[in-house]
Amino acid sequence: MKYANRFFRIAGLFGMPFFYIPVIIYFLETSKSIAINLIIMIILAEIACGAIKYIYPKQRPVPMQRKTFFQVYMAGSFPSTHTARIAALAAAIAMIYPNKIFIFIGALLVIGVGYSRIYLKKHYLIDVVAGLLIGAAIAYLVVMQKSALLQKLIGKCTAT
Repeated sequence: MKYANRFFRIAGLFGMPFFYIPVIIYFLETSKSIAINLIIMIILAEIACGAIKYIYPKQRPVPMQRKTFFQVYMAGSFPSTHTARIAALAAAIAMIYPNKIFIFIGALLVIGVGYSRIYLKKHYLIDVVAGLLIGAAIAYLVVMQKSALLQKLIGKCTAT
């Protein structure tokens, strides 16, 4: 049991913001537009999940104090922001690089983070599923919006 707790705590780290720092640094070196998209997606996931947590303050499986503004955010169970972040990253990478290995690794990360949140009694299944859907939707909107904008720019460039 002790090793399982440690394993799932480590798995949950892939949903933490500091995990994205080396990922963003990597993409800053290879593709600034992808790095910017990742930053936008993380910010949007935080805003969307935070807003929902304040509007719908669902208690976590192990209740936490709700005295301060920050505690209200931290005590909110629905949706899982960890899962939203990793789902946004995995979905974006899968859309940008539709490689079976990347998709498989991304799916494993999403499942691992999501399950770790349930195992550690931080979230319920519905919280994790909602986080997954929010993250995937954010990635889709950011990546597709960029694609639509590029298409418009290409169309204007070829028309002149």
